[in-house]
Amino acid sequence: MRIFLKLFSLLILLGVLLPLAQAEAAPMKFTFATTNSPKDLSSQAVVRWQKAMKDASKGELDMTFIPGGALGGDKQLLQQLSMNEIQIHVAGPVVVHHLVREYQCMEAEFVYNDEAHGFRVWKGSLGEEVKRKLESQYSITILGIGSRGARHLTSNVPIRKPEDMKGIKVRVTNPLREEIFKACGALPGPLPVSELYGALRQGVFDAQENPISTIWGHKFYEVQKYINLTGHVWSYWVISANKKFMDSLSSDHQKIFMDTLSEAVNWLNKTEPTETENLLKKMEEKGVTVIKPDLAAFQKIAQPIVRKFAGEKCRPGLLDEIAKYAQ
Repeated sequence: MRIFLKLFSLLILLGVLLPLAQAEAAPMKFTFATTNSPKDLSSQAVVRWQKAMKDASKGELDMTFIPGGALGGDKQLLQQLSMNEIQIHVAGPVVVHHLVREYQCMEAEFVYNDEAHGFRVWKGSLGEEVKRKLESQYSITILGIGSRGARHLTSNVPIRKPEDMKGIKVRVTNPLREEIFKACGALPGPLPVSELYGALRQGVFDAQENPISTIWGHKFYEVQKYINLTGHVWSYWVISANKKFMDSLSSDHQKIFMDTLSEAVNWLNKTEPTETENLLKKMEEKGVTVIKPDLAAFQKIAQPIVRKFAGEKCRPGLLDEIAKYAQ
């Protein structure tokens, strides 16, 4: 009888503990949202990460990926990220344009000598400053920096020199870029990227500027005749997360999360330069003409405007500190 009672008690205990164990093993579900097209290289990297993370965690880390701006533009997505309504986000450096504007010249015209220069800035002390500000003010943390390539100008007429932009309606993404294109004689204005294809097709804008992968991903080559390789800005993908969400992950989950993310970002950084060349060739085959403009002429106009803008609106000494990372 005593043995029976012990066995019965053990079965009851197991009946209590098994559901608890199952509850502990329930998947951690979270959302990654972006305005980027599903065809964009950044989105391809996210899909690779999504699978690798789920496999490595045996399904315990279960991320839903929502591309294409289905949950809103970048400004709205950053608000959702800060509120933990979404948990992960990737975009160009919109965090410095919308949230910590004193660092916005970390994505400015001709401030980097090459892509490696910008990587050193974003992964160095300035990048850490931005990360700390975002964490303390918005509960957003930067997880990684990925290769995005240079921003180039697409248009319906060839742009070889600044004077060729006179009277052209060009979509821009921030006030500094607006000033620079105005100085070239253009008529700049803002618009969410999700609305840009239709605006170009309807002639609301005559031109826009973005990295090659974005031009391809959003099919701007279908509604623009020229890709002008101005390379006026080296841009980077900023992968960010809600800080409270990251802190809620167990140490094992955090390791799997970051290890698989690092693998995906490394893939992106290795793939982007080669893919940029491939995409340019593909767009040329579709009838787009590639133009190599007079970069020195654009640089001569842009640099004093960037210097003045930084002096008035950015963290003191920002441009000088950026220059220290050049080699």
